[in-house]
Amino acid sequence: MDIANIALIIRKEVKDSLQNRWFIIFTIAFSILAFLLSYVGTRNIGYSVSGFGRTTASLINLVLMLIPLIGLVLGSITISGEREKGTLHYLLSHPINKAEIITGKYAGLFFALFFTITIGFGLGGIAIFFKSGSTDIIKYIIDLLITLLLASSVLSIGILISVLTKKVSKAIGIAIFVWFFLIILSDLGIIGSVVAFNLGIKPTFFITLLNPTEVYKILSILILSPRFEILGPVGIYALNTFGKNGSFFTLSTVLILWSIIPLAVSYLFFCRIRKEEI
Repeated sequence: MDIANIALIIRKEVKDSLQNRWFIIFTIAFSILAFLLSYVGTRNIGYSVSGFGRTTASLINLVLMLIPLIGLVLGSITISGEREKGTLHYLLSHPINKAEIITGKYAGLFFALFFTITIGFGLGGIAIFFKSGSTDIIKYIIDLLITLLLASSVLSIGILISVLTKKVSKAIGIAIFVWFFLIILSDLGIIGSVVAFNLGIKPTFFITLLNPTEVYKILSILILSPRFEILGPVGIYALNTFGKNGSFFTLSTVLILWSIIPLAVSYLFFCRIRKEEI
């Protein structure tokens, strides 16, 4: 792959994202909410943590609701948008291959998400630092890194959606459904499966790994406070099976795989698209 070609696509994707009014609105909203949650995060919310640790607890639900949504939507419109506008055919007429396109688009969109997430966490960090000091700042930084892994994984899923669809409207619709499934329907599905099939904790744990948002939730709470009543049964199983460090490594690896596998599948399907279908 030609690094220069990839760099050009990265710059284009970052520029397009920063000019997208919805992305700007999302970035502002996420930053304001992160700041406000951080400012009030020193109140007692039921976790045995304080300072940055309590702020991290406050941000978990915000991250779970917003980051997967924007990652899926951004990813879903990148290839489908080019196909709908007819610019993908023009792009492929240049001396650039499909691997460079997928890599450049993924990296560019990830940098845009990195910009949004770091601004939100940065403003939250400033608020909590001046209010209650630097207690548990390491947990806050680790959760920032975990959030970036979550963003990477949902972005890969979004790009896969984009490769498989020709119209932006259809891609966005599928992305929103996937977001709804990951955040809401997945929990109901796991509970229903456990009840219907009388599943034990081990198969329930492996089913949970099929949802990157659930993996992020367990991983964040594990870093925040490994108390049994907070972790839940799946988190307890991971802690008892792998230990704290082993659980962190295992769950982080799962998020990394969620970043790599959908992107690799996207490339395979992208290569199968014929020129007349673009």
